[in-house]
Amino acid sequence: MIDLSRATATDAVTALARGHISSEALLTAQLGRVEKFNPKLNAVVALDVDRAMAEARAADEALKQGRLTGPLHGLPMTIKDLFATKGLLTTSGHVPLADYAPDTDAPAVAAFKAAGAIVFGKTNLSEFGGDIQSYNDIHGLCRNPWNLERTAGGSSGGSGAALAAGMTLLEFGSDIGGSIRVPCHYNGVFGHKPTWNAVDRFGEGPRPPVWSHALTDLAVAGPMGRSVADIRLGLDILTSLSTGGIPGARLPSASARAHSAGSLRVAIHVDDPAAPTSEACRAAVREVGARLAAAGARVSEPGLPGPSLTEQNALYRELLNAAMSTAYAASHQDWKAADERRHRLRADYGRFFTDYDVLLAPIAPTPAFPHNTEGPMGARKLKVDGVEVAYLRHLVWAGLATLPGLPATAVPVALSDEGLPIGLQVIGPLWGDRTTLAVAGLIETLTGGFRPPPGY
Repeated sequence: MIDLSRATATDAVTALARGHISSEALLTAQLGRVEKFNPKLNAVVALDVDRAMAEARAADEALKQGRLTGPLHGLPMTIKDLFATKGLLTTSGHVPLADYAPDTDAPAVAAFKAAGAIVFGKTNLSEFGGDIQSYNDIHGLCRNPWNLERTAGGSSGGSGAALAAGMTLLEFGSDIGGSIRVPCHYNGVFGHKPTWNAVDRFGEGPRPPVWSHALTDLAVAGPMGRSVADIRLGLDILTSLSTGGIPGARLPSASARAHSAGSLRVAIHVDDPAAPTSEACRAAVREVGARLAAAGARVSEPGLPGPSLTEQNALYRELLNAAMSTAYAASHQDWKAADERRHRLRADYGRFFTDYDVLLAPIAPTPAFPHNTEGPMGARKLKVDGVEVAYLRHLVWAGLATLPGLPATAVPVALSDEGLPIGLQVIGPLWGDRTTLAVAGLIETLTGGFRPPPGY
């Protein structure tokens, strides 16, 4: 049996393919961890044990016959409870969907299954993915395995907590306000926010009987795991048939400079009046920069392209409101003007990334904060190094990559003095997903990668 406290999905699929472990045994072990840890974490909110066990046995039998179904052959995994999963509760944390079980899979879920994965459960989230914490009126509050009194983040908080606790080794999340990156930062795991529209998001947040066919502005879907290799594997599967909606299209290869620190050009941005950020989070990013520089990279803090981060964040919040709120009342002409400003910024970033390969930045202003779910989000407050700030200021760093649609890979890099994980995001140019993953791999090597929470 592999050690589920530390094992990665890549470790598991290798062991499965070589016959060192059976899919049935791995699923049984993961369900054992769900039974042991989930009562206090509330990260896994639905299970499909009988079906999953039958699929695991079928995978083991296929392997005995010399057949592999794909790169994830026999790997048990969970899916964020926002994506349609055939025959398995898909509630989106929305009470009217409490008993909804779709009759088909979202294309991304189908892609994981076609690659050999066995979906055995769904993970907790905020209602329709609309908060940076994970709680809802169906399943309740998700807790952080590093400290039960702290948030697991949102909206893919159940995904992050389940990964950190070894209840699952691969996850599929979504991100419009940091919903992949923030839970990775808070739980000490890896994730990737792809370039906008790189991954098919159809079947996300289904509201039967009619599902949305239009692309949601700003929102993306992507893999989460315990290593860069895990999320690279997940992204390969998610883009195996198409990317950008183009059948047969593939993500470009990583920049040649991204494979070696000695030729890498790194920009860092950690100090900005728009984003009050704890000293621990700022120091963690700068320490990674120092390690890369010691390995030969050219590292500098040139500032951001385009208008100030304050202006960028105001534009992000405007477009986020248009994408998510039914109360958005601006005219179409107003939206077009905002979209034009966004495209000018995208062009600014295009020029920026001719001089730099990646941009390193915090993911959130602090490590995981105490649960804070009372009242409307706009009225909540949080503290950054003892100073009270508006709750929604925690979206500023998330919006940095989301507004221009850039890829960003979340990497755990340090622990705070309180013993809480701290991550950073590696941001790259449009369609530079493989570049951010390659640089994330360099950082993973320098910082040691995933570490399990104490007691898990």
